[in-house]
Amino acid sequence: MTEPLDQDDFTQEPVANTSKSSKVPSWVAGASGCGCLSFFIISLIGAISLPTFLTSSNKAKQSEARIYIGSMNKRQQAYRTEKPTFANSIRDLQVEVSPETKNYTYKIVPQYDKSKSVMMTAAAKTSGLKSYTGAVFAIKKGNEVTTVTVICESDAVSTAATLRATNTPPAMPATPKDELTPIECPAGSRSLTR
Repeated sequence: MTEPLDQDDFTQEPVANTSKSSKVPSWVAGASGCGCLSFFIISLIGAISLPTFLTSSNKAKQSEARIYIGSMNKRQQAYRTEKPTFANSIRDLQVEVSPETKNYTYKIVPQYDKSKSVMMTAAAKTSGLKSYTGAVFAIKKGNEVTTVTVICESDAVSTAATLRATNTPPAMPATPKDELTPIECPAGSRSLTR
């Protein structure tokens, strides 16, 4: 008869069991079962957390556009207080915004009357991102001219189809009546300005 294995000593060589019943040591059975269960749990956690990870990744990419458009809005306000019109190009604004990044294309879209309003856009270049429009309006307040701004965010995210066609940022908002009237973003977008 063979001597029983010490369950805590893993250096011993396994001894062949000569009895008719085939018994698998418990530590072998437990380890193989644990591996399958661990794999299943890790896969489940990965499947649950992947959409959250992708969403937070897109939010970080979108924050780039919001920051750039906000920066251009502020520079347009400063530019307009010094000059009779708004700037026509990113270069004229002297702001450190590249017209092309990995995720967005930025443009300044001069309006018909360059002394009254200007539009800046951030058009998404990759799927899953929203597009943005910034607008600055010059409003008469007595004998003075003041400026008001807004950032509009598209309701829908870009898809492969919209990227191939035209991924248009929100349209130019309507000019407000005065500096106290909230600027309304066009249909299909919402205001990020508080």
